[in-house]
Amino acid sequence: MKKSTVITFLFTGALLFGSVSVSQAQKQNVKEAERIAKSKNAKFDDARGLIKSALENVETKDAAETWYVAGFVEESNFTQENLKALDGQPQDRAMMNNALLDMFGYYQEAYTRDQQPNAKGKIRPRYTKNILKAYEENLLYFINAGGYFMEVQKYDKALEAFSDFKAIKAIPDFAGKPIALVDSNSMMVDFFQVVAAYQANKKEEAIRFAESIKSVPYRQNDLYQILSQTYIETADTVGYVRTMEEGMQLFPDEPYFSVNLTNTYIQQGKIEDAIALLEKTIAKSPNNPQLYDVMGKLYEASDENKAIEYFKKALEIDPTFKESIYNLGRVYYNIGARIKSGEKVDAASDAKALEYFKLALPLMEKAYQNDPEEAWYILGNVYYNLKMGDKYEQIQKQHGTN
Repeated sequence: MKKSTVITFLFTGALLFGSVSVSQAQKQNVKEAERIAKSKNAKFDDARGLIKSALENVETKDAAETWYVAGFVEESNFTQENLKALDGQPQDRAMMNNALLDMFGYYQEAYTRDQQPNAKGKIRPRYTKNILKAYEENLLYFINAGGYFMEVQKYDKALEAFSDFKAIKAIPDFAGKPIALVDSNSMMVDFFQVVAAYQANKKEEAIRFAESIKSVPYRQNDLYQILSQTYIETADTVGYVRTMEEGMQLFPDEPYFSVNLTNTYIQQGKIEDAIALLEKTIAKSPNNPQLYDVMGKLYEASDENKAIEYFKKALEIDPTFKESIYNLGRVYYNIGARIKSGEKVDAASDAKALEYFKLALPLMEKAYQNDPEEAWYILGNVYYNLKMGDKYEQIQKQHGTN
């Protein structure tokens, strides 16, 4: 054998032995990480460091065992932290709930790999039983995790927790078992999954989730309001109107749907539709001043006398209703101003205009108390037309220009 051939052989052999050594080291890392996670006072960061190395190594990253141990580390960390509550010890809620979510991610990957056939084409899962047991034991904690992340406004994480809860219940191995049944917890999670998606600004997901559960009798009123709001924020007017109409049919006594749908009709120029809808709504909720106020504004352009009637009706129900105080005072002022500046100006018309300015005065003064910035201009003009010079000068000095 030539010398060069011997050298090449020895060099190649060294590489092979080195490769085996690295592979064995990574497998040992997996075993050591599991051992640490099982210990009473586990140093979980050490275990995570070991398993991270194994997950990045080409020899161990595809093994179901590696992913299972990664999940087991997180499950053990979650469990030990969770048990602190029994001893009255403070918990690191952020770490604990993040560990729970990480556990699910790792276990799902391990579960998938554990179902793969071996070299002989046989499926012989080694870790599936433990994974399913962990899911059953910890299922409700995913609700707690979602609640925690909602509380700290980490809505993406909350959405992840609620989605994990639903994914666990949908695992085929659980089919026909109590864990897979739809119960009050399921309905609650479905609802808050929508809320979390909306808050996380994942509007399309929120719509998809909400549409899939809107027939479920759990907080339907709230769900329809969230869904309609999401549609309008995504500029889907068709979806918005459809949802509002459905909501109004389901909850005829809820003014949210009728009032907002009326406003939509107004924006679309469908005044007759708006009036017809509002008449039905008033018939169902005759003691809601807001409905009469909206109706007054609808009639204002075409029939001021009817508008006045509706604003007065709102104030009969609630004398402190701010919108109608301002709106009625504004209409009185507008009528007076129009009379005074009309084609026929004489003593009679001046007297008639003066009557309307006097009617507007107490209303606009109340409106000014409620919202000075909104009411000062009209109130100032009322003072001017009633020759209340001192008050006119005062309000102009405070808000306007002389």
